[in-house]
Amino acid sequence: MIKYILISIAFILALPIGIGLYDLKWSEFYQPKKENIRREVFENTQSFVQGKTQELAKYFEEYSKADADGKETVRQIIIMQFSDFDESKMRSAKLKQFLTEMRGY
Repeated sequence: MIKYILISIAFILALPIGIGLYDLKWSEFYQPKKENIRREVFENTQSFVQGKTQELAKYFEEYSKADADGKETVRQIIIMQFSDFDESKMRSAKLKQFLTEMRGY
């Protein structure tokens, strides 16, 4: 009888630990997928696209005022900042053209 009581107590104490470990494994598998979806949705929002467009307009202005060394620096910054940005989402044809030229294709 005492043996069954001790086994029951051990099971009751071990159950939350097992559930916690299962939850960790579950989160480890699904959290990255969930965050990737969240990021993709965010990158397609109007506010993100407008923010990137304004940022590119600022770089366009800096580029037009810079000397040769400054232009290369701005170009490298643009390449890094806009490496994954889809320029087809921008409305300004001038900025699309500028981004394409900065990327070199």
